[in-house]
Amino acid sequence: MTETEKIINDCIECGECVEECAFLKKYCESPKELALKMDSGYYRDKPVIPYSCNLCDLCETICPNELNIGRMCLEIRQKMVEEGLGPLRAHNLLLKEQDWVLSDSFTLAVPDPDLKECRRVFFPGCNLSGYSPLLVLQTYDYLRERLPGTGIFLGCCGSPNREIGQQDKFVAIIKRIEDEMVRLGSSEMIVACPYCYYSLKEYGPSFELKSLYNIMIQIGLPETVTKNEFKFTIHDSCRSRYEKDMQDSARALLSSMGYQIEEMQNSRGQARCCGMGGMAAYIDFVMADEAAKKRVEEADYDIVTYCASCRETFARHRPSLHILDLVFNPNWKDDKNKPTNKLSIKRDNQVKLKNQIEMKFK
Repeated sequence: MTETEKIINDCIECGECVEECAFLKKYCESPKELALKMDSGYYRDKPVIPYSCNLCDLCETICPNELNIGRMCLEIRQKMVEEGLGPLRAHNLLLKEQDWVLSDSFTLAVPDPDLKECRRVFFPGCNLSGYSPLLVLQTYDYLRERLPGTGIFLGCCGSPNREIGQQDKFVAIIKRIEDEMVRLGSSEMIVACPYCYYSLKEYGPSFELKSLYNIMIQIGLPETVTKNEFKFTIHDSCRSRYEKDMQDSARALLSSMGYQIEEMQNSRGQARCCGMGGMAAYIDFVMADEAAKKRVEEADYDIVTYCASCRETFARHRPSLHILDLVFNPNWKDDKNKPTNKLSIKRDNQVKLKNQIEMKFK
């Protein structure tokens, strides 16, 4: 049974999810009403509707019957691609960006340059790489020191393609990743980005996935880390919603460095999306930015998160940091005020990172 059929059959129209979701408030009175419209082919007349959902899964945690409107929207996006109706013109910039991060300009998969072997790989993801190549490099050197034989894999997990309905493209990207893992002789991947972790786990890869933050707790922080009593509000990425170990590890890292933590009103399994999830911002930036503002309003202190995309989103409205800044960036007190990186800077950072890694092999 499809998610659309489940919603038509099981939605009791209690209104709880609508109350929490700007997308649902804008387009329907209840998920059942929206599902009936989509089932009748309404998406052909209003294609922006299924593409405006953040796919954040909050509705599933709220719904008494655990129905997921995001999965319904994803099903419809895939159907639209099959029918030649999607992606939409508004996704052209996203598609160009995907071509870039999947090209030789950024992608790279290499073993530990010292041992020339690869027991595991570090997968920072394209967003963290675009945010700060320095953080990626320092994290990688730290992992190689504590876990010799760690390679690095620069690339994209394919989640943007998956989320705009290009399932075949997504599967091809995962297959490419799996082929590279085989070539390197690695069966374990350490993932920094919650979005990457979610998408790779959803596919069910042949290699073992591990969260960077879980690993950091296990192997201990660098000796260079100093204690600090600064207080932050922590934001959980919506893609970490079902990953309690990842959430716990992020908090344990902050606590071990002496930072005080304020929880948002909606955190962990109830976390709200930063607004950029589901590639919805390409369709309705105003609604996405309003979601970011609403999330920021939950914070009494500067925000720390373990998702680079969330950090870049919040930076438009409030001082924000990635958790790795607090581990490896001695200038974090200044950099928490840095604006969101423009696309050109993000690409320059990705190229710089690849070049610096290649230098390790010379």
